[in-house]
Amino acid sequence: MRYLVLLWVVTTLAFSCSGTKRSSDRPNILFIMSDDHAVNTIGCYNLRLSEVAHTPHIDKLAREGVILENVFCTNSICVPSRATILTGQYSHVNGAKTLADSLSPNPNHLPIILQQAGYETAVVGKWHLKSRPAGFDYFEVLRGQGEYNNPTLYVMENYEKDGRSYEGHTSEVIVDLSLKWLENRKQKDKPFMLMTHFKSVHEPFYASREYLSMFAGDTFPEPVDLYWKESPQGKTFEGWPLEILRDRYLNNPQRYPPPLLQLDQEWDTLEMRKATYQKFIRNYLQGVASIDAGVGKIIEYLRTTGQLDNTLVIYTSDQGYFLGEHNLFDKRFMYEESLRMPFIVRYPREIPAGSKVNDIVTNVDFAPFLLDYADLEPPGPMQGRSFRKNLWGHTPSDWPQSMYYRYWTDDQPVRPAHLGIRTKRYKLIYFYGLLAQGVRDENCWELYDLRNDPNEWRNIYHSADDALIQKLKEELIKIKLESNDHSDIPNSEAK
Repeated sequence: MRYLVLLWVVTTLAFSCSGTKRSSDRPNILFIMSDDHAVNTIGCYNLRLSEVAHTPHIDKLAREGVILENVFCTNSICVPSRATILTGQYSHVNGAKTLADSLSPNPNHLPIILQQAGYETAVVGKWHLKSRPAGFDYFEVLRGQGEYNNPTLYVMENYEKDGRSYEGHTSEVIVDLSLKWLENRKQKDKPFMLMTHFKSVHEPFYASREYLSMFAGDTFPEPVDLYWKESPQGKTFEGWPLEILRDRYLNNPQRYPPPLLQLDQEWDTLEMRKATYQKFIRNYLQGVASIDAGVGKIIEYLRTTGQLDNTLVIYTSDQGYFLGEHNLFDKRFMYEESLRMPFIVRYPREIPAGSKVNDIVTNVDFAPFLLDYADLEPPGPMQGRSFRKNLWGHTPSDWPQSMYYRYWTDDQPVRPAHLGIRTKRYKLIYFYGLLAQGVRDENCWELYDLRNDPNEWRNIYHSADDALIQKLKEELIKIKLESNDHSDIPNSEAK
């Protein structure tokens, strides 16, 4: 008997010293992701529209946790970004480079790894990856974009067939289903990972009924360059200006929330742009407010059930969004408003409340980060790395000082394919899709000094020091190859 007791003690000590945590010690994971939510409209980021945005619950999450200031997507469009988050891989590696692509299940994907490691896993809301969700004990997801009002969601039992229809707004339905799963979990002795994915704030920016009167009569701050003839100065493509959104409002008014866009035919282009902008921002902020309310409900449930402090809570979005900056809407481009992702983390057991992190992080790093908290090593195919230590203020000495971006879809002439590099100070972009339009190679480049021009109003490529440009091009090629992107850059002087 003494021998058995001694063996038990030795085995227990060996296990506890091995660095492997028991499942009861691993935190739950709540990963809340919205769609197209720009950091400009979150109060705690203190940016252009932060003062008028209504985000008290997200702001409280930040006060109790950490705000990451420099989180970026590596391909600013829904399908590619979501695939990268689940795989820890760049688009050219996981195969989801465009909206038309899908993500095939793979044993090295985040939810499958967590499920096999003893987590009870679920995803509710927007999926958008076409293939059947894998690695989840429960899922109830929208097909494609889904509907804002009275949505249909598809579950494990009949994913390929008819879904379940719900009355109400999609944000409220997604929150209710998330809470229902949390309350009725079948394996409560296990830690959980719940991915709650909102459809909001995707166009057509429809909030639930109770928010449609919010901000009535308010006038919202305009970006400085809303009326500029060209922004950035020196860019060589059109993009998607607000006039496209204006025409959508006028030609398909029933698709968008009230009130209707009212324009006077005698107004000039700038007056019409202003009216379009005001409606756009009002509807967008209504959607943001409805997301925030849902975040609050889920957090409160965890708080009242005593699970909150043992839950790693994350709020993020799949990418950013243009809200009139450069007279643009939508995303896709490597400019800051589209590139930058909100990322807020709460876990009081080790993350100091009210802190901020300025290190460069990308969505390639999300999966390794979550696996780190589950006490799991990322598999070899994952390309990112955990930024857990960064949140403690212990940034590794070899942490990346730049990030690589590539938008693969070539929507000529308005949204050309491009790639680029962003460092702490500079951003170099190569719009190689312009070459097919006859644009000279030297006019396909844009360079921004983010220290002196944080709003990216002036392309300095043709006036910057040649040594700086060469250094950035060399870094671009280096990080491109390190990401396993070995495709040619068409006709580029940076080869």
